[in-house]
Amino acid sequence: MKGFCRFLLDCIFPRECVSCGDLAGGRLVCSRCAGRIRSAAGAGRLPGPAVTPVISPFLTCDVLLDMIRFLKFEGGSAAAGWLGRRMSEALEPHVRRLGDPVLVPVPLHWTRLARRGYDQARLLASEVSRNTGIPLKGRALVRSRMTRPQSVLDRDARRGNIDGAFRLRRAGDLKGKDVVLVDDLVTTGETALACRRTLEAAGPSSFAVLCAGRKSAEKIKVERSEGLMFE
Repeated sequence: MKGFCRFLLDCIFPRECVSCGDLAGGRLVCSRCAGRIRSAAGAGRLPGPAVTPVISPFLTCDVLLDMIRFLKFEGGSAAAGWLGRRMSEALEPHVRRLGDPVLVPVPLHWTRLARRGYDQARLLASEVSRNTGIPLKGRALVRSRMTRPQSVLDRDARRGNIDGAFRLRRAGDLKGKDVVLVDDLVTTGETALACRRTLEAAGPSSFAVLCAGRKSAEKIKVERSEGLMFE
């Protein structure tokens, strides 16, 4: 009966694919676009000498970017559920290596949060927390100044744009913890690196990034060694 009711609702109120605009039968993307999403095998890493794993279910592609745009700019908070579940599945194989993990979303500046009405990274982190049981520390990190959107800048400009944009508010929540930073996408990695530099002052045990999609296909071996979560 439940399936039949869902079928009727889809016939009366069909949901369009957020990528191509075709009917999607109540899903965010149609089956054709879903087949174009690129899965990520293994973990990537942030640039730089420190080994900072980037765990994601997908590599960046046009369909995934359309889903993120829907989530961030078109009021599509429902996308956080689907993406958050896939992120949870990507994180699950690594959870056993975490001694005392916490989730820390990359925060929006309060002015952008007021305009948008929600923080997409926190929505994703909440979904991951609900699926994995890992505590969410949504107030540990704040964005202390407004920045330009990273998506419109090149790598060098991104670094200058985001450097010093974050500050710790509840450092005690992170001391000795395995911090998993949560964001929607990782491209150049400059935002995540800026967050890491700020979060290191809290004395975490280890640091990793969880996102819906990453640009790099580079893989690293993920294991616990010498007290570090992923090195």
